[in-house]
Amino acid sequence: MTSTASSEPFVFAPSGSAANGSAGIGSSARGTSSSGPANQSPHSLVDQARHEITHIVREVAAASHEPRKKADYFRFLADRLLRAMAGHGVVIWTRPVEEDSTVNDYAVEHRLGRVTDLALVDEAEQVHQCLLAEVATGGAPVVVPPTPGADQVDVPANPLPYPAAIVPIRIDPSSAIPEGLIEVFLDEGGTAASQRGALRFLAQMSDLAGEFLRIRRLKKLSQLLDATGRVDEAVQCLHRMTSTRTIQAAWVDSAAELLRLPRVALCRVDTAQPQIVAVSHVDRIDRHSGSAKAICRATKLRLQTQHGLWFADCQNSSAQSDSDETLVENAESSSNASSSPNEPSWVVASHPDSQWRLVGFASNETEYLAEEIYWGTLNRLLVGGASAWTAARRIECLPAGKWFARLLVEPDSMPTDAVRSSSFGSSGKNSRLVRSRLRKAVTGFAAMLSIAILMCLPMPSLVPVTGVIRPVELDTYHASSDAVVDSLHVDHGQLVKRGDVLATLLSTDLQEQETSLLGRQAVLMRQQEQVNQTLMSRPSAQSNSEPIHDGREVEEEIESIQRQLTIIRESKDRLILRALRDGRVDAWRLQERLANRPLRRGDAVLNVIAEDTDWVVDARVPQTRLQTVDEALQSEALTADVGTAWSSEMNLSATAERFGPIVPDPTDGTPSVVMRLGLEQPPTLGDQPLAEMPARVTLHCGHTPVGWFLVQDVVHWCQVQWGGYF
Repeated sequence: MTSTASSEPFVFAPSGSAANGSAGIGSSARGTSSSGPANQSPHSLVDQARHEITHIVREVAAASHEPRKKADYFRFLADRLLRAMAGHGVVIWTRPVEEDSTVNDYAVEHRLGRVTDLALVDEAEQVHQCLLAEVATGGAPVVVPPTPGADQVDVPANPLPYPAAIVPIRIDPSSAIPEGLIEVFLDEGGTAASQRGALRFLAQMSDLAGEFLRIRRLKKLSQLLDATGRVDEAVQCLHRMTSTRTIQAAWVDSAAELLRLPRVALCRVDTAQPQIVAVSHVDRIDRHSGSAKAICRATKLRLQTQHGLWFADCQNSSAQSDSDETLVENAESSSNASSSPNEPSWVVASHPDSQWRLVGFASNETEYLAEEIYWGTLNRLLVGGASAWTAARRIECLPAGKWFARLLVEPDSMPTDAVRSSSFGSSGKNSRLVRSRLRKAVTGFAAMLSIAILMCLPMPSLVPVTGVIRPVELDTYHASSDAVVDSLHVDHGQLVKRGDVLATLLSTDLQEQETSLLGRQAVLMRQQEQVNQTLMSRPSAQSNSEPIHDGREVEEEIESIQRQLTIIRESKDRLILRALRDGRVDAWRLQERLANRPLRRGDAVLNVIAEDTDWVVDARVPQTRLQTVDEALQSEALTADVGTAWSSEMNLSATAERFGPIVPDPTDGTPSVVMRLGLEQPPTLGDQPLAEMPARVTLHCGHTPVGWFLVQDVVHWCQVQWGGYF
């Protein structure tokens, strides 16, 4: 097909409608055919139209698979559509790629012709937007008749005076909303057959446009995946490094390589003046050169948020500066800079308060990346490089941290570009690898030798256990019968002498029994007096044996009552608790616990500790430490420090006497062996009860190697678990 201008589209012959509906794109001619004389037959014109349309389809199909920009492709597509369909105008609509975009977000991608959306004003624009949303929701190609003057914004309509053929552009057939729309304004006199043909042709063009967008998106995703992998590999390489200076150099080299820039500089801005710390592919930095001054000036620019980063365009900022001093400095910079003759293009930071600024240089020969890849790479490099530098800085701040950093550095942790540009080559890399391995081997041997020596060093063998402090001579006073505490004559910690009254108990049962017996005794005494009077009033010749027998029974009963009263008085005397020896009362909160309290026979009332008694400690030794303690006891090297459970001081000394029975530990129930320890001095009496005082005991069992101290529990566990099999 001969190339024609946009103002001279292909049209059918003026003789009438097309003979074939699939080929009749325009029903009325707006001019003469651009190919062939005027006396050609209608059939030859139809064949020519088919040929021209086929050629256009092939052109668009070939363009859909060519690597070109999106704007160029849609410009080409609109031109071919306008030529083929002889329409009044073509408008291509697209929506953003965000997931939250709706049918109301369609924007013009390209327009061509004399009738486009620019003719819409006020309510007509909203009505037309409602029409686009309706077609996008329906998803089917339609031809919308003209409705001039439509002003209801919620009713979809075509407010222009020409029919509008609208077809959706889909990248994913399963998507609910199409990615774009193609709108062509047709002649107003077209038939139904010509409109169907126009829709079929337009649907074919929309499929080709969707294929172009699909290929473009797949290519972009592939590039993004490849760029992400390379950025992740570079960030991992940075994290393997242990020197901050090496990280800075690799940081800018990776940025220049991944962003395809001739030069990238890294600056610190947390100091009084911006400091250039690294420049890509540069070993030595001349901080007094014009390029260095230009980099420092770029770091002072005001940053604006853009694509999740804080960005400033140095070219626009320098173009707005009109001062002579700036022009002189720029001229000096461009004349003196040997590595990069251009000014910085941009400066970027991860956030405004970041201490790092990445300054990039671009040239006319720079190969630009896609926008998503460019900003994603920048973001990952900024975050990954800063985190790697921070981690290495923390190591270097430790004592001997730089030495360990040099020791653990990997020979292959340098960037690929830096390795290629190094002067050592492969032989230098091999020598560094050998030195690194030798250094690690020597360091490992020295570390193992140091650990072995440390494991053999002796250390004090201490066995911390729990126990109970108690006196050897302790008198415990109990209730001899059921009674009530009437009065308490002592307090906790009070010194008492032998025979002092400690407490008085009162038994109501004994009191009732005594009262009953005294009454019965009085009655019997009265009967005995009557019997005696009867015997004395009669002469001896008249007396008989019956009164005498009654008198003897009364006398025996009186003697029995007297014996019972004696027993009751003795029981009442036993209810008066008296000290059996000199000592100190051990009865915590005696008044609160026992005042007016009823007691059962055998209940403990209080304790009295003998004044000059010995004190012992019953320590509970775990079975896992029994062998260590026994060996120290046999060698007479066992000593012990004792302290109360509530005190942090171990101010009592004790000597081991003997082992006792096996009892469960009160804390966790594990079996332990009781060991009797004798205190060298009695504990100081206080407010706490001392009859069985909880204590902490530290057994000194001599010395043991550090290694055995660390593994003895593991050895004992293995002996318990598998000792029966060997």
